[in-house]
Amino acid sequence: MSNTTAAPKSICFMFLKAFLATGGIEKVNRVILKSLWDMEKEGQAKVSALSPYAIGTDPHYFPAEKLNGYKGNKLRFMMDLLWRPYPFDTMLVGHINLAPAVCILKKRYPSLKIILIVHGIEVWRKLKGSKRWLLQHADQIISVSEFTKGKLKNLNGINPEKVAVLPNCLDPFFKIPENLEKPAYLLKQYQLRPDQKVILTVARLNAHEGYKGYDKVLQCMPALIEQFPDVQYILAGKYDHPERARLETIIQQLGIEKNVTIPGFIADENLTDHYCLADVFVMPSKKEGFGIVFIEAMACGTPAIGGNTDGSPEALRPGTLGYVVNPEDLQAISATIATVLNTSQSGTQLQQKTADCYNYPQYNKQFSQITAA
Repeated sequence: MSNTTAAPKSICFMFLKAFLATGGIEKVNRVILKSLWDMEKEGQAKVSALSPYAIGTDPHYFPAEKLNGYKGNKLRFMMDLLWRPYPFDTMLVGHINLAPAVCILKKRYPSLKIILIVHGIEVWRKLKGSKRWLLQHADQIISVSEFTKGKLKNLNGINPEKVAVLPNCLDPFFKIPENLEKPAYLLKQYQLRPDQKVILTVARLNAHEGYKGYDKVLQCMPALIEQFPDVQYILAGKYDHPERARLETIIQQLGIEKNVTIPGFIADENLTDHYCLADVFVMPSKKEGFGIVFIEAMACGTPAIGGNTDGSPEALRPGTLGYVVNPEDLQAISATIATVLNTSQSGTQLQQKTADCYNYPQYNKQFSQITAA
């Protein structure tokens, strides 16, 4: 009888971006890279990564020598897919937009196993061409929420049995605060008192998206100011100039200039402190596949409010962790914010519950079971 054991599977993760931006999908990609590298260190798989845009990696997540990044040279990326040998068993695909690249590899290597990760709105419509082909030919699909899994079935006819739901988790290197007091330097920066109520949104402020709901929060501010005259709304995130101009117009029309601050992009190293500064995090979005910002805020002990018509409730777990509202109902948004601001809550307890639900070791175990099967 042979004592030899089967060689571990070889898995290549093809993704768009991970360290060049700070959006939700980029954060998911970082966690996946970390999990893959942990799988290799545990002897569960041999891993590599491939990206048309990547320049390098953060070695805390994934070693640079394991990544083949093309720095935005998409022509060279596609040419290599046509001619370069790729000795791996499984292709883990980080986004449906990579479908043309996957088609090339599948034609070259018909036995290649394909696992596709879907995040949200990119598959919330009836897809055509190579994207539809990828949905149909993927051996397995990982969805970040049951909501998106339902969309795959109802809009694209995907068999639910081949879709595994794996909720996102907190980044293993996310700075979880031990001290939940409002940071003194931010109180000074925003000219706030420690007892002053602060509402926070962190999102991409993009004129072409228009679904995050922060403009709805602005419209709620006059009613909230009646109850909390010095309440401050910090609307943070990278913005484009047309959207900034639109928001400034809304703010002026509502006469709430003194109660709203738009600081722009917040670096990762300052993000935790901003969550701690806030008394409530609000993003009544209509098109969240999951909503990592919700679990980040709650991991900092800050109550979070999101919309109830997308994947947000699966992150917020209303009744256990956060709150959900109709994202079109200004009265409901305003009332829920006011309720949270008037309610004394244990930030430490919320923090612990969130960590119990969305910790990296739990995610890593489930991810490993799915990809190494």
